[in-house]
Amino acid sequence: MAGRSARRSGTRPRPPREPWWAPWLLAGGAAAAGALAGAHPTGTPVVDPLYGAVFAAGVTLAAARAGRVTLLWLAMVATVAARSVVVFPAAAGLLLAFAAAFPRRPWRALDALTGALAVQVLLRLPGVGFHGATALIAAAATAPLLLSGAWNLPAGGRRWVRRAALAAVGLAVVFCVPLGVAALRSHAALARGIDAAEGALGSVGAGNASSAKQEMAVAAGDFSAVAREVGPWWTAGARLVPVASQQRQAVSAAVSVARDVAVVADREAGRIDYAGLHYQAGGINLAELRALHGPLHVVDTDLTAGVRTLAGVQSPWLLQPVESRLRRLDREVARAQASASLADQVVAGAPALLGGDGTRRYFVAFMDTSENRGLGGLLASYAILTVRGGHLKLSGAADVGTLNQELAAHGGGHLSGPPDFLARYGDQRPQDYFQDLTISPDLPTVTDVVNQLYTEAGHPPIDGMLLVDPRSLAALLSFTGPVAAPGLGEISASNAAGLLSTGQYALYPAPSQQTLRRRLLAGALAVAFERLSSGSLPGPRVLADTLSPQVHGGDLLFWSLHPQDQPLLRRVGLAGAFPSAAGGDLLGFVTQNSAGNKIDAYLHKAIADDVTYDPSTGEVSATVHVTLRNGAPASGLSSAVIGSVTHDVAPGTNRTWFTIYSPLRLAGVEISGVSHEVVTTGKEFGVEAYSGFVTIPPGGSRVLTARLTGRVAGGSYRMTLYQQPMVIPQSATLDVTPAPGWRSVGPAAWVAGPGMSVVRDFRFVRSG
Repeated sequence: MAGRSARRSGTRPRPPREPWWAPWLLAGGAAAAGALAGAHPTGTPVVDPLYGAVFAAGVTLAAARAGRVTLLWLAMVATVAARSVVVFPAAAGLLLAFAAAFPRRPWRALDALTGALAVQVLLRLPGVGFHGATALIAAAATAPLLLSGAWNLPAGGRRWVRRAALAAVGLAVVFCVPLGVAALRSHAALARGIDAAEGALGSVGAGNASSAKQEMAVAAGDFSAVAREVGPWWTAGARLVPVASQQRQAVSAAVSVARDVAVVADREAGRIDYAGLHYQAGGINLAELRALHGPLHVVDTDLTAGVRTLAGVQSPWLLQPVESRLRRLDREVARAQASASLADQVVAGAPALLGGDGTRRYFVAFMDTSENRGLGGLLASYAILTVRGGHLKLSGAADVGTLNQELAAHGGGHLSGPPDFLARYGDQRPQDYFQDLTISPDLPTVTDVVNQLYTEAGHPPIDGMLLVDPRSLAALLSFTGPVAAPGLGEISASNAAGLLSTGQYALYPAPSQQTLRRRLLAGALAVAFERLSSGSLPGPRVLADTLSPQVHGGDLLFWSLHPQDQPLLRRVGLAGAFPSAAGGDLLGFVTQNSAGNKIDAYLHKAIADDVTYDPSTGEVSATVHVTLRNGAPASGLSSAVIGSVTHDVAPGTNRTWFTIYSPLRLAGVEISGVSHEVVTTGKEFGVEAYSGFVTIPPGGSRVLTARLTGRVAGGSYRMTLYQQPMVIPQSATLDVTPAPGWRSVGPAAWVAGPGMSVVRDFRFVRSG
């Protein structure tokens, strides 16, 4: 009857009234989801979820009141900016926004749902472009809607919103002013403290105790003064203000770390004095060495905690003055931590290596790099270094041929491993000749086989192996000064590399003189090592600085057969181990002399690797070009240098057995444009090893081209390059082209620097 009466009177029935609580219910759900979105406006654990919840609830409630155009704008921006799984709620919000635009009467619950979906997308946007871009996108998307929603409130509601906004701005200013005043008051002390800490941390790393102690005292005082300014409770309100909060946290953490480091280093620096630690009169005081372990461990522990703390307050929101100081302090603390950690490990492990826990016997091998082997050169001469209680004694220096004679007298050599060594080189019977044991490019493997054959030759087992070549001997002679070597003249730091690689063959060119030459060489090395082992050496810092290039380049290597020593030797770079691909790519091109001459002193090797890489799948396609140039003449040099004892080749010809190491499959090899058959394939060190022969005429070149394909880890591309130690160091370049749809972050080309094992990472991002 009522409906009939309404039709008779010409009026329409009122639509059902929306429940007033629906937008508020949606706002509550949006707040809960916003708190879990992971936004970090202040970097404060409790405050950030609260801000996320308030922002999500505010946008949802504003959407229930805002104009339809602003609602569409919010949904469209969220949909365009969305990535990954949040595309679906963004698209749903856009459909709801369009649906809400058609009814004549707004449906507030539908509008609120649209806002709730869109704001969740905006709170979860991935990083794009410059830092802060996502915040600008969110602000641009929500600002029109928030203003429209506030404008459509009743007059009382608009007044409440206006007062709340003014109160928030006023509180932000009030909270930030004390921090700003404190920052201005402590600026000079902070700068002085960082300068003093930088110098002091460098002094600690160098073991300069007196200088470090004085500088750390200055730094500790300055950082304590800064802490008194920025640390009190009246500056804590800045933690509630976005951007300002990150500045306070960074400054407070940096000052706290620097102050703690300064106090600890100031206390311990007097006990860390490398300057008093010397190798003198053939020995080193192990008690003094062990005494360094305690204070170094304390400093290392404190610096490690500091590195973690500074990493935790890094933020892209830091202002440039704060960010630059924090980065500078972080860099210095990290550098000091690395030095302290290494020094701690060295002083903990060195006493055992130096015979502190019992006598050690090390096989000292001198390498002749003018005849290539996998580890660099031929094992020419040897001696035994006996170490007991920090005192060193060299004995038994001789040509390696004497070991061959002793081995033959005991029935010849028999090896039980390692399996890789036997599988790769067993057919060539390197166990018959000590000089060929360096055929493997891995010092741990070579040390193992040397120990096996040395004991079979009737000697007691060795504890490790020290490898020296002409370049590293030259560096060592810079500490001892020149030594007189009968038959070879004076050997010094300036002439040792040349004299012991090519000069000795010029002095003794005739085939009948080679036995004499080898005997004189062994005698010269005995004199040089005797001077080194019985004399005095500078402190650790000078030793490290002088010998670092030789260690890095593989000219001076050391390996112990005691497992507890090996982590230290690996860390300091002495291990000489063939590198691991570790899921990435690896390339090694190793040449081995197969003519029995000394012609490799004139061999030039240049590697160019052109790689195509797909970051999404890890697929790799590589074309490796190796240019081998033989700089030796056809005549004019000793037959020991340019002749051949194993092949009928013309004088000056370089006959080389090469191996390509890679985790990839070999698709083919060409030498100077002609297809070449790879003689052997197999695995070594967990990667493929492809071998063949190449003959290079005097003064000529050969270009070997290898095509490799396969798959490595996706994402970023890591290349590990093994560079064989040679008289003329090899050069290597790498050019990485990403698959279509990707572009390189940073340079795509790499010119490898010196080093036996060098690594480079290439990163890529989606293009467009």
